[in-house]
Amino acid sequence: MIKPLKAFDVEFVKLGQGEHWFNFDIDNDFFEAFESSLTAEDLKLKLSFTKGSNTFTLIFMLEGKVNVDCDRCLTPVNLPIKSTNMLMVKITENLLEDQDDIIYMLPSEYKMNIAQPLYDFILLSLPIKKTCDLVGRTCDKTITGKITQVIDVEMQETEAERATDFEEED
Repeated sequence: MIKPLKAFDVEFVKLGQGEHWFNFDIDNDFFEAFESSLTAEDLKLKLSFTKGSNTFTLIFMLEGKVNVDCDRCLTPVNLPIKSTNMLMVKITENLLEDQDDIIYMLPSEYKMNIAQPLYDFILLSLPIKKTCDLVGRTCDKTITGKITQVIDVEMQETEAERATDFEEED
């Protein structure tokens, strides 16, 4: 496993039954390990790890900021995120295929790496449409102006093509 992600190993074999808390700082090395264009700014994870006899309940509480590019003008945007997600881990002799919120592990395993589910939860906490207006800014007018010029030209050409096609059918 890549070194930056090794910091997200939780050795549950050393833990007693009950609830345990872990704090993680998520930095740019984390995102680089996933070959992601995202970067973090003061992004923190509080992890509640509740150990039972054959199950673990993990509650991921994320808070901080993630740097993304605006979908309209490509200006860097520092989006605040805050989310809480739950993941169940079941220890079983018969490995089953993992589900959306359930991971299956063998009894012989002694640690788990939470990096992949953490990365998935970060992505899920981002809005589908990431724009400057989400942080109270307006998009770069020079870029959006160029985009609307291209869209207007393409729409005019499409309308002209439709008119020509319609005339040919007569």
